[in-house]
Amino acid sequence: MFVRNWIVYGMIAGILGVMAYALASTPLPYRIALLFALAFGPMLSLAFVGLHYFFILHKKTVAMHVSAIFAVIAGAIVNMMIVVQSAIRLGIPKESRAGLGLAWDGLNMVQLGLDVSWDIYMTVATILLGIAMFAHPKFGRIWGGITSVIAAALLVLNLWTFPIPPNEAGLIDLGPICALLFLIIFIRVLTSLKWVDQKLADS
Repeated sequence: MFVRNWIVYGMIAGILGVMAYALASTPLPYRIALLFALAFGPMLSLAFVGLHYFFILHKKTVAMHVSAIFAVIAGAIVNMMIVVQSAIRLGIPKESRAGLGLAWDGLNMVQLGLDVSWDIYMTVATILLGIAMFAHPKFGRIWGGITSVIAAALLVLNLWTFPIPPNEAGLIDLGPICALLFLIIFIRVLTSLKWVDQKLADS
């Protein structure tokens, strides 16, 4: 039951995390949107622990172990990034920012640096997740290829435009596409619980 519970609760956390990500991007009052944004990182970390237990039921791989470790780190970094962004935004009134000049630019670069750090850990975790999918009976090469390619493209775009985010540099933002991909993955795992129960019964 321990492994099954981790898989179920992890996927629920992942779905809630994707929902929080989406709601944080809507025109809600800032402090309400902030609550959703702050929930995203912890939910993501829990989701990847659940994915780890799901994938190692079939086969233990270095790729899946490293994927889970990197994703947990990514969840912590994105939470730090959001906290820093919010502290800057709430702590420095909008009308005061223009007068700060280079000091404001420096503060902004701090949160942009955290943004790229989160992207690096998260995209590598997702590429490795895609690799782990290749031999998994519930995913396979097509799912693994799609997952790895999207994550690799996101990594390349973020490094190419560093320290400016791709969408601010006039390129496509693959973040929402990745979020949708993860939502599908989490749901697919939840619909594979009969397979999970069979594997647990056979072990």
